[in-house]
Amino acid sequence: MFIGKRAAEPRPFLAFAGGIMVAIVFFDLFVESASLCGMSVMAGGAALGGIVFSLLSPLFRDGSEVNSLYSMGLLVLIGIAFHNLPEGLAIGSTLAQNRGLAVSLALLIFVHDIPEGIAVALPLRLSGMSVRKVLWLAFITGMPTALGCVLGTTVGLISREMIALCVSFAGGAMLYISLKELIPAGGGKTKALYSLLGLCTGIIITTVMNLK
Repeated sequence: MFIGKRAAEPRPFLAFAGGIMVAIVFFDLFVESASLCGMSVMAGGAALGGIVFSLLSPLFRDGSEVNSLYSMGLLVLIGIAFHNLPEGLAIGSTLAQNRGLAVSLALLIFVHDIPEGIAVALPLRLSGMSVRKVLWLAFITGMPTALGCVLGTTVGLISREMIALCVSFAGGAMLYISLKELIPAGGGKTKALYSLLGLCTGIIITTVMNLK
């Protein structure tokens, strides 16, 4: 077993990671989805993502605090892995037309994925999982990006509607996880402050990413 015998106490850094995720969802994912196919597709995909993950969440529970942190990490991992597929599709389809632009896009996505990796790693590590296994699972979340890149390069232009739906679905899922799992797990009176700091950090990250 990789889960510790004693429950790891929630840390304010979970609320910080949740704040970053909220910023990325609103200032990056939802904006990208709406720009591709409009508000209706974005709203529908976001609602679907939130509903699906609200149904998935109870399946990981057993009532213990350790398992709560572990299940939280798994939910974040699944949501981000799903989000990484359209990112890979975007890189691959761009690569088929403009290699320089594809490299720039890949670098931007690399910066974008750093806080997402933190959001995956923190709850898993706090649940008692070893550093090696945390790093391995965080690495696995990037595999859909590679798969999407191969598919995007092979088939060229991907349906804008499908990419928009995938992005908004992932955004809705990540928003649900952040508001329902990460931020509340921050615990104590400081979680609001850490969430705000995370939100500001996320806004800075998305702003820098959009300065193309």
